[in-house]
Amino acid sequence: MRSAAQRSRALTRGLVAFAATLAAGALAYRVLVGGDADEIETTVVDDVRGYYLVDTRLTELGPDGAPRVVLRADSIEQRLSDDSVLLSNLSLDYSTPEAGLWTLTAASGRMPVTRGTLLLSGGVRVEGEQSSESAVILTDQLSYDVDKGLIQTAEPVTVQFGNHSLEGRGLRVVLKEGTLRLESNVHGRFIP
Repeated sequence: MRSAAQRSRALTRGLVAFAATLAAGALAYRVLVGGDADEIETTVVDDVRGYYLVDTRLTELGPDGAPRVVLRADSIEQRLSDDSVLLSNLSLDYSTPEAGLWTLTAASGRMPVTRGTLLLSGGVRVEGEQSSESAVILTDQLSYDVDKGLIQTAEPVTVQFGNHSLEGRGLRVVLKEGTLRLESNVHGRFIP
């Protein structure tokens, strides 16, 4: 028969072995099955950002060296997933000798990878040089082909000339030629 001291040591060793086995089992379970308390989350980011600009002004010069296109935006960021460019709170000045100065403003814009067209949305406003005869175009969305100087939309549009206004659906403006065409549902209001 064992003494009380031997029994106490054997009991202590047994309890320590049992606790160690239990801890090892819990650790193995957590590693194999996974836990939920302190897990590190890993996610795949679909829209990884490339370059990012804040409070930006970009200028494209014409053949004569004068500014042809001036773009101002609160932020410009490239999306690496599709190489598109996103713009926020933007203003774009477009100037030609034939059409003069036009200013486009919008809450947001997107330029696809082709870089030829700028897609504008959110309170879009297109305005000719300040004069009593200049047009103001208001819509929610439009596309602007920078190279062709072409503005188009299929959305509802309001065109204002001083106190006069025209409303319609769909619009096509060729800035270089100074032409504007409303496509359908045209209604006008002319105040003398």
